[in-house]
Amino acid sequence: MIHEYALEPEMVAAWGDRQAHRFYSREFGLGSGRMVSRYPKKWAKKVWNSFSSSNDMDRKRLEVFLTRLQETMIKRKGYHWDEEQSWLDNAMAEHNRYPFRVVVSGNNHKGQPGIICEEDLETVPCHGWDNPHGITVNRTAQDMANSGGILLSHCRWVKFIDPYFSQCRPGHKLSMSAFLSIMAKERPVGPPEKIEIHTSGDGATSDHLKGFYEKIVPPGMMVTLHLWRQKIGGQRLHNRYILTDLGGISFQHGLDSGQDGETDDINRLDFDQYDSHCKQYDQETTAFDQAAQPIVITGTHGK
Repeated sequence: MIHEYALEPEMVAAWGDRQAHRFYSREFGLGSGRMVSRYPKKWAKKVWNSFSSSNDMDRKRLEVFLTRLQETMIKRKGYHWDEEQSWLDNAMAEHNRYPFRVVVSGNNHKGQPGIICEEDLETVPCHGWDNPHGITVNRTAQDMANSGGILLSHCRWVKFIDPYFSQCRPGHKLSMSAFLSIMAKERPVGPPEKIEIHTSGDGATSDHLKGFYEKIVPPGMMVTLHLWRQKIGGQRLHNRYILTDLGGISFQHGLDSGQDGETDDINRLDFDQYDSHCKQYDQETTAFDQAAQPIVITGTHGK
């Protein structure tokens, strides 16, 4: 549903053209399911180094496009790069280290797997490009975690939202362990900057919650637990989401794993949905009343 794409700078340099811009300007960013990798760090400079149009409107369109892309780029750290090689050869070496969804290039003369070209987009369906808005998964902890794999392994921050987290159900223990284990592994973007759990304040006591989640959170990882209540006449704390800086997904049943044979529908949020829910669960713009002070949890699991 949400994936990382590596775009060849030389190819993108031609996307200021009116026709190309009309298509590509709406294909990337929050809500689209296609997040662009900042590979390498000076990716935008490489685009401009390849820009050759003398048309001022082409330049302006490309400038606006790149500015928007850079606001939500996935910023890899410690990546492979060899100045003696072409961007495409470097990208394929990096793809072997930490895979992109695909590498999008102007050509694929060597016929390498993992690359799609602009002309491939004329084929319907186009594997690697088409992203379903929703998927159905088994309600096992691992399948649920895998459904949000790129979000959890590439995000800078994440908010897990489920009103029943505060009831300390066994299914939440299993699923949260699976979610957080992905974030505790070595990630191409480095450790996450902020991890939050948002839930109802009508559950276990703060002390019980702290003890419960300390056994789930991996050692050294810090998680902040936020407890909310519905405002009079306000939004009900009901829906379940995973929100990140890369976008968000919604779960129909919940963020707890289920019984054998159960499935759940998981959907990618459109930009307006994503933006609205981020504001609802932001400390400054929250749609709810605070039920208690946030609980900061440092994992002791495994110690």
